[in-house]
Amino acid sequence: MPQNFFKGTPFSDGIGLFPDSDLLRTMIIARRKDFETLFEGFSSLKAITYVASPELLLEFFDKRGYGEVEILVGENLSEPYRQTLAQKGPDVATLLAERVLDGTLRVWVPSRTIHTKLYLLGRPDMCRVIVTSANLTETARSAKNQINYAWYADLPHGHPWLLKTEADFSKHLEGCELFMGDLAELVKQGNGENRKEIIEFWLKGTTANELENETKKVLNQITLQALSPQQFSQEAVFTVTLPDAPAARREIERYLAPLNPSITGREARLNAPGFIRYVQDSQGIPLLRVDREKKELRIGFNGTVEPLAQTPAEPAVVAKSLEHIEEYISMVEEGQSPDPRFAKTSMFEALLALFCAPFANEYLKAKRSHYGAIDSRGPRFLYIYGPSQNGKSTFLRFVLKLISGHSLEPLNGGDFTKRKILGAASIGTAFPLVFDDLVLSQRWGLFEETLKSYWEIWWRPDCPAPQIVIASNMFALREWAKSRIKRVDFDVHFAATGAGKEKLARLFAFENRLFTWFSRLYLDYLEEPKVRLEDELDLGRKALSALYQHSGRALPDYFPAEPIEKLYDPGQRAWGDLVYRLKKGRIGWEGDRASVSFADDLQYYEIKEYESYLPQTIKHRRRGKALVIESPKEFRAWLKLAAPKPRGLFERIFK
Repeated sequence: MPQNFFKGTPFSDGIGLFPDSDLLRTMIIARRKDFETLFEGFSSLKAITYVASPELLLEFFDKRGYGEVEILVGENLSEPYRQTLAQKGPDVATLLAERVLDGTLRVWVPSRTIHTKLYLLGRPDMCRVIVTSANLTETARSAKNQINYAWYADLPHGHPWLLKTEADFSKHLEGCELFMGDLAELVKQGNGENRKEIIEFWLKGTTANELENETKKVLNQITLQALSPQQFSQEAVFTVTLPDAPAARREIERYLAPLNPSITGREARLNAPGFIRYVQDSQGIPLLRVDREKKELRIGFNGTVEPLAQTPAEPAVVAKSLEHIEEYISMVEEGQSPDPRFAKTSMFEALLALFCAPFANEYLKAKRSHYGAIDSRGPRFLYIYGPSQNGKSTFLRFVLKLISGHSLEPLNGGDFTKRKILGAASIGTAFPLVFDDLVLSQRWGLFEETLKSYWEIWWRPDCPAPQIVIASNMFALREWAKSRIKRVDFDVHFAATGAGKEKLARLFAFENRLFTWFSRLYLDYLEEPKVRLEDELDLGRKALSALYQHSGRALPDYFPAEPIEKLYDPGQRAWGDLVYRLKKGRIGWEGDRASVSFADDLQYYEIKEYESYLPQTIKHRRRGKALVIESPKEFRAWLKLAAPKPRGLFERIFK
């Protein structure tokens, strides 16, 4: 073998792809001793591994004598790791927490999946770099059921290839969050008191433990008092009782610290306007509460409390407000859309969903009361899809102003974090969390955890939580998401013009109180014995239809009297275009299945998009660039609806 075989092609900075050949070694990890040999004789570890065993991490300190361990796991498995620790009891978690507290252990979780396996072992005179297929788990170490392979090199500190590898490790950490950082913070705030109790609370789950329930209970009470009808004075002060549990009390005091409350014993005196402003500044959304008993909505904005549910005004005033809404939606005609009516219906459906969002908790209570444990899912999350320049952001600002009565920006997609979501859900506000321009490819783990847990696990009937609304240009969604979101497509493209901007400015300047009348009617309908629970917007459709009737104004032909997914199926339309117009999909029908062959010029990601369009009732599997349809009867019926209507004789003659 030539001496320079391992030198490789140089990087742009002149560093070789590999170190000198005499420094590079290989190992087949086929027995426990092979694994142990790789890690012996060092004092520090930096690692990237898809999964890691908690006990194995502790062994690096206790048995191998390591003084520092920093590890990045390949998937954001915070909750599964927490559950694993809970099964092992508080002792293992306590030992890990102590290491996190003293800074000798750092465990990072990523925002997207990382499959790298890289280990940097250090000691005073040198560093070992290992690239391997082995995870840092007991299964990999024991080598009973799997064999792994490793390349490694022992390099002196300052070696160019080592510096490059360390820089690559740091690059992997971008956008990652510390695991157990919240536990370490709770223990630190406890000042050594009740450490075991705090850890046991933490092990039960961030959103399901007694500590958080106590905290949410008190914050919910503070919100109720801050929004009470009596709090209209700029000097309004009220008193709240702090929790008995020391850990929960410290958490509340920490949360309220920026307000400088007056605390005497277990009582804290707070300024209502100050609390309202604090929540608005820290959470990015205002306080909003629904009072079904009094049929009221109250919002806290800029330190003041305002009512949002009112008896509908005289017909002419209501008609003017409805005309204002229609004028905004009719701007679709000034853009480019293959089907303007579909685009208008979609926009109206999204407006209805946002109008109904503050009542999501009331809807869920009614659903739980009716179905019990049979169906624990809450109202679907509104998901507005569309590429750039289709008006999503402007639409969100427009509707948020209709709801709040004030100019309000949606949250940035980068704000879609667990801290933000759980923080807003803990204070008892029903104002929706609206995230604009969310890049799902960077948030898949959290997106899945949130959609599956928000209403089904995290929600508590005694503490209202804000509905979540998302706008994104991510088209293909995974199967599990389809039943938990209400997807609305904005199929229109706007080109910015001076006239369009002037019209938007005029529409935004109009003071429209439609939501206040809508809210009162919604609360009235909520008391009816029969509610169509299969459509979470049913009461909203009734309320808006009633306002049209009250005003004497006719419903527009694009008003969504039924859920948008019943009126239009974007996937159906896309497949119809693919098969009947573009001729890019050829279908072969067999007795018990069908096969779809795609044109050679279609890319895999495009085929994946068409696959994601198929409804869950159509069983299928992908084979290379073809789809095997195992529900041919359902597929034929679904696709038939997408076929173009046959042309009449006149059309055929004068084609």
